Amino acid sequence: MENVPWHSDVKEFSEALAKMSNGEYEVACEHVHSCCVLLAEVDKFKIDGQWFMWIDYEKFHDLVASGRPFTSKDYMTPTPSWAVYGAEEGGFDPEQLRFRKERHNRSSRQENGS
Repeated sequence: MENVPWHSDVKEFSEALAKMSNGEYEVACEHVHSCCVLLAEVDKFKIDGQWFMWIDYEKFHDLVASGRPFTSKDYMTPTPSWAVYGAEEGGFDPEQLRFRKERHNRSSRQENGS
């Protein structure tokens, strides 16, 4: 865990990557608890200003079973507002119960007295 970056560092890095893409990609989604973000291709997944990063799994499985060719546009669905990058919820579904664990860990430097 000591090598896992802070979410703020991940956000800063991903924003820099998106900026380097000259608008081709943007940071679309985040999940603070997992310390992850999702960069997505704007022309492909942002429609009329709304991200379509969610998967309609039932439709996806139907398409697979059909044996016909398909693309992500055939099964994508709008991203919930709570999962969009920068949302107050930070990627947490407000309908799910969130458990916050209290942490009382000390760093190894403190434990060793160095």
